[in-house]
Amino acid sequence: MRMNAIATNPCRLDHVVIAANDSRVGEIYRAICGGDPATHTAADGSARYTRFYLRDAMVELAEPLGSPTHGQGGEIARRMSRAGPGVHLICLPVADLGARAAALEAEGVSLLRSNGHVYVHPRGANGVLVQLTPRREFGPPPRSGDACLDHVAIRVRDLAGAARRWETMTGVRAQAMGVHPISRGAFEATRFEMGARMIELVSPVPGQASLLAQRLESHGEGVIAVAIPADDIEVTLARLRALGARVLRQEPHWMVHPKDASGVLIQLTARIRHH
Repeated sequence: MRMNAIATNPCRLDHVVIAANDSRVGEIYRAICGGDPATHTAADGSARYTRFYLRDAMVELAEPLGSPTHGQGGEIARRMSRAGPGVHLICLPVADLGARAAALEAEGVSLLRSNGHVYVHPRGANGVLVQLTPRREFGPPPRSGDACLDHVAIRVRDLAGAARRWETMTGVRAQAMGVHPISRGAFEATRFEMGARMIELVSPVPGQASLLAQRLESHGEGVIAVAIPADDIEVTLARLRALGARVLRQEPHWMVHPKDASGVLIQLTARIRHH
């Protein structure tokens, strides 16, 4: 009944907002994404947003201005005081916003409503703040970058339970992928494919020691990585190295170190396709 009611209106992964507190981060993300950034200030003057367009998707940096205690900047500052810089929210636009919100509330999910947006509280979305509303544009988009937004990977404790919740949020049927091929038997994955982009949930295999299991124990659920594959990996790596950013080779991927990407592990290479 739950899936029949909403599966005809699947959403998409539109953009990721990253809380930032380092002025150097903008140049790092420009090297990752390419293209030209667009900047705007929150209506209340408490935050600055820098957008990097990736065809029809987007990565956005959010920075508090001054030391705000209220408004958008205050919310971002509080998030960073708790958890440091990192992914602030992901946006999943939906056509049937009212029906989607009602389905989530029927499951006991806490929703927040503000300024025309609906948000799923991180407690109801495995440590991730989810925005269920289209992005708002602030002028014509600039030149798109030479990368694409591919997926967001999220660590969860209960893979089956998390999959049911994300089915309701996305309107997309979960695809259980089994043991992830790069995990050496340590964790399993479930995917929600939305056109060319996806959300991936990963969870440790019971009884298997792993870095993922340790991270869950120490930091709880939340975003592991954001994949922004480069059109030309050598060009992107050269831009990053020219800035002194740390790039890591974690076979089969190239990654940007979280310390250089505002607390986010950025995957620069294409996803692994497995069944």
